[in-house]
Amino acid sequence: MTKVWGFGEPVGPLQFSTEGWRNRARAELQPGDYVVLVGTKGAQTLDGEQNRILGLMEPTTEPVMALDYLKADRPEDFNDLGEYKWPFGLLNRAAWRFDEPRVRLADISDRSFAMDSAQGIVRLTADEAARVLALPRTPASLAQSIEATARIEGDTVARRRGAPPPTTTRRGVMHMRRAPAFTYALVICRAQAKGGSGDQVGFKIGWAFDWEARMRTFNHAAMPLLGGLTYAPAMKQLWPTAMDAYRMEQAVLTRFHKARHAYNHEIVTNIHKDALELAWASCIAEVKRHS
Repeated sequence: MTKVWGFGEPVGPLQFSTEGWRNRARAELQPGDYVVLVGTKGAQTLDGEQNRILGLMEPTTEPVMALDYLKADRPEDFNDLGEYKWPFGLLNRAAWRFDEPRVRLADISDRSFAMDSAQGIVRLTADEAARVLALPRTPASLAQSIEATARIEGDTVARRRGAPPPTTTRRGVMHMRRAPAFTYALVICRAQAKGGSGDQVGFKIGWAFDWEARMRTFNHAAMPLLGGLTYAPAMKQLWPTAMDAYRMEQAVLTRFHKARHAYNHEIVTNIHKDALELAWASCIAEVKRHS
């Protein structure tokens, strides 16, 4: 079992404050093990959930970062340096929520669990485990990570998997704001008549659900084979929602306000790629802090 401040759904990974506590749990867990989540007695846990058995997880030993799966928005979830308190996680195979009314831990065990149960996991006795598993419970959905999917299967697959079904209704179209999308930077060069790239003239900053399709559209309009401009990939960042992608686009453009082109404010000129890369990384961190 482990102590928690709550049990929300969709269920994220099993979380730990340090990599050391996560490593201890990885060494302790065996295939088929479950972890019981019990509300703490402190004020951070809701009154009706304090010291009660809230949920059940079937964790793997695969390490993940917790914030890839959830959004932390409570001030108490961060320390004085603004760092999330439980960033280290173990991926879950499945999870369950115990039905109301929630049973108190004291009705399952008369043991006094030490701080180990708040920082890591503590093994229950066979009798305690049997009592917990006899309680009625309901399957809970698992949180999906677009970042983790992108690392494993590529960002294009991650975006398509996270996108809602196509629709033409206003409600559905508005919902697209919550669909995964990219912020992108395309390098713009003067094209040579035979198809080569000439001098760099700037960067196009924007957001799109499919950045490659957007780039093809720009190149089609610019007609590089006839000596116009050519657009090529520079950087891209996949976000869980289009709103996040838009926020990063605006953050980058704000950083280079004085370099924006007079005829197209989404194009910045007279900047080096190194400067763009530094601003790019900073804007990613900024959007993640506030999204």
